[in-house]
Amino acid sequence: MAHRASFEVSLRIIISGYYGYGNTGDEAILASLGQALGGVGRDLVVLSAAPERTRREHGLRAIGRYDLFRLIRELLGASLFVSGGGGLLQDVTGPFSISYYLGLMKLAQFLRVPTMLLGQGLGPVKRPLNRRLIASTVQKADLAAVRDPASAKFLASLGVPEEKIMLTADPVLGMKPASSKRVNEIAESLGLEEGRPIIAVAIRPWYTWYERQFKAFTSVLSQLACRFDAQLLLLPFHYPGDLRITQELLSCLELRPSAKIPRVAMLDYLISPGEMAGLIGTADLVIGMRLHSLIMAASRGVPAVGIAYDPKVLAFAEQFDFPVIESVQSLEEAETTAALIEDAWLRRGEIHRTLAAALPHWQEQALLNTRFALGLAEAQASRKKK
Repeated sequence: MAHRASFEVSLRIIISGYYGYGNTGDEAILASLGQALGGVGRDLVVLSAAPERTRREHGLRAIGRYDLFRLIRELLGASLFVSGGGGLLQDVTGPFSISYYLGLMKLAQFLRVPTMLLGQGLGPVKRPLNRRLIASTVQKADLAAVRDPASAKFLASLGVPEEKIMLTADPVLGMKPASSKRVNEIAESLGLEEGRPIIAVAIRPWYTWYERQFKAFTSVLSQLACRFDAQLLLLPFHYPGDLRITQELLSCLELRPSAKIPRVAMLDYLISPGEMAGLIGTADLVIGMRLHSLIMAASRGVPAVGIAYDPKVLAFAEQFDFPVIESVQSLEEAETTAALIEDAWLRRGEIHRTLAAALPHWQEQALLNTRFALGLAEAQASRKKK
C-alpha cells in the first residue's frame, strides 16, 4: 500500500487516462499533471494499467484502472474527477475507449463528484452512438478543457454549452525537462557525436505503412542526413510498441550504399518523459509521427516536421505552423518529402525564433488546465465543509 502523508488531505483528485502502458506521450501528460497539480494537502490518485510502476516512476498514488470497487471508495472522498489528457475520446484505435472513459465519468457524476475533461483532443468519432454518449456525458461535466480548436468545435456541435468549453493546450507544453547533466549522460550512452547536428525521428506502427513508403522515407532520411552532415537519432515513444518498426528503420538505414550511410543512434531503453523532452531539446530538427514528439519539440523550441497519420497531428502542426507530411501514404512521394524536410532544415533558425516567442503563451495555456482543475476541486472542498 502506498505511504500516506502525515499532513491532512484537503483535496483528492482522481486522474483517468492511458497511463501505465509505457507510452511516453501519455506518461509525459501524467508527469506534467503531477508537477502542476501536486502539493501539500493534495492527494492525486491515478487510474493505471500498472499501478506499482506508476507509483515508482511518478511518485503518485495509483490504483488499477479496472478496480471498480477501489475507485468507488476513492470517489466517495474525492473533490474532482479528471479525464485526460490525451486523445481518449476517439473510436479509431479501439471500439471500447469511449465507453470506458465516459463510463468512469458517469460513475463520478452519479456519486456527485465534479468532473472535467483536461487537455483532451477529441476524435475521430465515427459511430453515431459514441457521439451521443460523448454529448450526454460532457454536457453534465463541469468543464471541458480541450487542447485544440477542432475539439472545441466538435463538442459545440454535439450541444455542449459553450460556457463549459475552454480552449487550453496539451499539458506537456508546460512540463519541466530533465537536467542538462542527465540528458548529456543519455546522449553519451547512445553514442551521439558532440557538436554534430541531430535530426530526431519518432515513427510508430500504422496500418498504412507499406514497403514503398518505408523505402522512400529511408532514402530521404539517409540522403538528407549525409548532405547536412547530421546524425539521426531514432526515438521509440511507446515500449514495446514502437521498437520493432524503429529497429527496422535502423536496419534499412544501415543497409544503404556505403557513401550514403548516415551516422545513426537509436534509443533502445526506456527513459522518463522529462529525459525524453530534454533529449529532444538537443536536436536541430524533429521528424515526428508520434504527436508528443512534436509537442516536446515545440516545448523545447526545436523545429519539427509532422507525419499526419491522424488528424491530431495535423491539428497540432497547424497550431505551431510546423510543416506537415499529410499522410503515411504521402511518404512514397520522395521528392516532395525531401523538399519539405529540407525547407524546414534551412529555415530552422527562423522557426526556432518563432517558437521561442510564442512559447510563453502556450505554456500559459497549458497551465490553464490545472488552474481550472484546482478551482473546481477547491470549490467542491468548500461545499463539503459547509
